[in-house]
Amino acid sequence: MLAWAKGLLGHVPLYVALQRAIGADQLRNRCISELELKPGECVLDVGCGPAYYFERLPAVRYIGFDTDRRYIDYARRRWGDRAEFRCEAIAATHLAELPQADAVLLMGLLHHLSDDESANLLNLAARLLAPGGRVISLDTCFEPSQGRISRWMSENDRGRHVRQPEGFLALAREAFDAVDGEILSGVTRVPSSFWLMRMRSPAHSSTARSLAHARSESLPSWQGVANPST
Repeated sequence: MLAWAKGLLGHVPLYVALQRAIGADQLRNRCISELELKPGECVLDVGCGPAYYFERLPAVRYIGFDTDRRYIDYARRRWGDRAEFRCEAIAATHLAELPQADAVLLMGLLHHLSDDESANLLNLAARLLAPGGRVISLDTCFEPSQGRISRWMSENDRGRHVRQPEGFLALAREAFDAVDGEILSGVTRVPSSFWLMRMRSPAHSSTARSLAHARSESLPSWQGVANPST
């Protein structure tokens, strides 16, 4: 594992500079482009980190969640007058208070969560969507064509649940009827492989599955960052 990179995670300006230096910001820009956001729409960003890509968004209603106080403080200082940043984990208890979301961002998050935790988060995202809403996720992945450096990066990611694309798809199809995705490689300056997944049309079973897991409590603590590439 990249111990030196892990140490940078606690220093927000250095982390943001590193993201941009290695081209990881391009991954997030791609996710934002995929959403085709329109002014006035509502965006939930789960695991937003310092939200350094905020200026790429149109004039939307933005609500970012992260459990790292340093990241949330950084985001609030810069964009707190235009967006809402919450230092907490999103949970089923937020369903009653949050507006329906036109878009949900899950960037660098699912590969930190177990299958059950990921399923619960995806079902929660499905329940939060407005009609016609969409969800985008981005995660470090394993894939057959990746080279040795890329595979090493996947193997040494801070996330303990890096999956093949099929694993991410299987989880998403429990919550959404329309799911597809693609492998992104060659985007960052360090060879790495990522799975970008698009989700629409919440499945009818989403609520039942979520209730079956009794997720009235918060999801496990997470941060909106993984290795320096995600």
